Amino acid sequence: MAPIEQAPFFALRIYPADLGTAIGLRTDRNARVLREDGRVIAGLYACGNDMGSIMNGNYPGPGITLGPALTFGYLAGRHMCGTGAGGGSGDTGA
Repeated sequence: MAPIEQAPFFALRIYPADLGTAIGLRTDRNARVLREDGRVIAGLYACGNDMGSIMNGNYPGPGITLGPALTFGYLAGRHMCGTGAGGGSGDTGA
């Protein structure tokens, strides 16, 4: 590596903490991602850190999204196979 010698230089102060944020994509009960108007984006699913947190954007500690990730990953898989709530991936309702 070489030294960085040409300006401009920028800095960011970072503080260690055990609280962060996790606001992800809005989803329905089958983990399908929703548009701003509430319609489903066909074929797009989200779970874990990628989906809106049940903690309303707060991240109170490590691992908080693991349970929802496993649960909604399972629900998304079932929905894609056509065995979950609301039928298969052809179901376009929210």
